[in-house]
Amino acid sequence: MTAQLKVKIKNGKKYFYRFSVQERLQHIILASMVIVLALTGMPLKFHDVQWIRDAYSIFGGIKYAPIVHKVAGTILCLLFLYHLCYLAVNIYKGYILPLKKKEGLNLRNLVKMFLSLPLIPNLKDLQDIIKLLKYLFFIRDRRPEGSEWTWKEKADYWAPFWGAPVLGITGFIMWFQEFSTRFIPGEVINYALIAHSDEALLAALFLFIWHWYNVHFSTSVFPMGTVFITGYLPEELMVEEHYEYYVEVMKQAGLENEILSPHHFEEDNSSRKEKNLLNNEAEERLDVKESSALSPASGLKELKKQETPT
Repeated sequence: MTAQLKVKIKNGKKYFYRFSVQERLQHIILASMVIVLALTGMPLKFHDVQWIRDAYSIFGGIKYAPIVHKVAGTILCLLFLYHLCYLAVNIYKGYILPLKKKEGLNLRNLVKMFLSLPLIPNLKDLQDIIKLLKYLFFIRDRRPEGSEWTWKEKADYWAPFWGAPVLGITGFIMWFQEFSTRFIPGEVINYALIAHSDEALLAALFLFIWHWYNVHFSTSVFPMGTVFITGYLPEELMVEEHYEYYVEVMKQAGLENEILSPHHFEEDNSSRKEKNLLNNEAEERLDVKESSALSPASGLKELKKQETPT
């Protein structure tokens, strides 16, 4: 994609391309299936909680909810296989073919190429985590300047990536017990049940707390992030979360003169707060003057009270 297409200007505001239609559709299917699986699976683990039993009844209770769970699980597994194919095609077209034309293919180049893929964790991610901790503890005065994909987004990606095969394999072992025990010991079914149940709980906690907070409930995006719908991220969030990549894209698009400082929106917020504080103080002084005009004695008393140092 050209740099011009990575930046979209609408109503005077800049928006930065993040996800294709293909990727957004995959995400919507993934999110939908995870919610259905949680609502039809967790009641078996927490059957003594009333609201979970009520949610289970929405899907038909013990008669139909297991069928819904298996259908949703099958869709999730098919989506995972499709995503693997999608990933392989994109890596081949975007990285392996250019590498083959430029340097040729050998083990060293392939390993180097793999480690440089955007969603592979790297040393910068560790550095950004350390910088963020320093920022949160007031040791440094600025956030880490994130690249195209931050360490939080990589965690969001890899958590379901390795969780889906675990849930899929253990789920099919329990679904087709007679077939599975032709090849594996029967006790493996018990291990599969434990792994499936615990991994599902871990995935639900991670997605519904960590992921939803970062993309929907944090102060920067509340009440809901829209990038998973539109595919574009507003300039304010690009500056806050992906400043290094933001500068790179702006330069590629020929917008060097419009690059904002990493503190631009924080400075704007501080200026607004300071302006509001000054306005409040001015209103208080005006109220005191009006009250002194009506009652000189009480007005003088209020003025002395404000002027007295604390």
